[in-house]
Amino acid sequence: MKSLPGILVGLAVGAVVGLLLAPESGKKTRKRISSESDSFFKDLQDQLQTGLDNIKGQYNEYVDTAASKTLDVVKQAKRKANS
Repeated sequence: MKSLPGILVGLAVGAVVGLLLAPESGKKTRKRISSESDSFFKDLQDQLQTGLDNIKGQYNEYVDTAASKTLDVVKQAKRKANS
């Protein structure tokens, strides 16, 4: 996730440079801009979804670990109380 801002800036700069260096008719350029922006936002959406999936996985792992540790502490407390 640390590289996301760099990737976004790189994609934007690449799109602008590509448009400036490849003169085409206005209609072709508009189609290309539309296509590239669709691709950019699809890539961005995929990256964000991957990041969210990672966060969800880490959260679920944390909850499972915390629940397990809590059960261990409860069992130890019950054993000490019964002793």
